[in-house]
Amino acid sequence: MDTIENKIILLFEELNFKREIINDSVVYEREGKYLKLTFIHMLKSYVIEYADSYDEANKNLFEDGDLYHITMEEDELIFKVRNEITNSLL
Repeated sequence: MDTIENKIILLFEELNFKREIINDSVVYEREGKYLKLTFIHMLKSYVIEYADSYDEANKNLFEDGDLYHITMEEDELIFKVRNEITNSLL
């Protein structure tokens, strides 16, 4: 059974993001945008972080997106994360 995190990573791949390593962190790049998936243990939530360029990503200047609490129904969480990732390209 796939974990929620693995399903989110598959979303990045499905949406044609390339996996890269910047400063020992996994990021996903497409069209010059850099996204990073982070789990915040204290909040028990995932967040998608955004950088608008390689330079920002390299300097760790990511902005936080919405929080997705792990108690959310999995299908709803994946649907909302997909929409956020897709909207990040607009």
